[in-house]
Amino acid sequence: MSITSAPTFDQTLALARRLSPQDRATLIAQLAHELVTPAAPAQAAADDVNPWQRLAELRAHFAALGSVTPTAGEQLEIDRRERDEALRGTTEADHVHA
Repeated sequence: MSITSAPTFDQTLALARRLSPQDRATLIAQLAHELVTPAAPAQAAADDVNPWQRLAELRAHFAALGSVTPTAGEQLEIDRRERDEALRGTTEADHVHA
């Protein structure tokens, strides 16, 4: 059996018979799993995908997720408040005009 040609069924069977009983069972289980698991849908060719359309889809997806982290300005304001509270020993609940 050469590496460049596809192995025949008989060659594959001969190789499988050289495996230990445990490895044979693993091989059979793996092949059975591949037979019952549906194959992943074929990916569209790179030429078929419009990158601008894909970018628009990604932007819409992330916009639908909403903001989960504060913006840089919001984070700066949060940090300033925390620093001020730590320096003064006060909490935000203590502020009358907050």
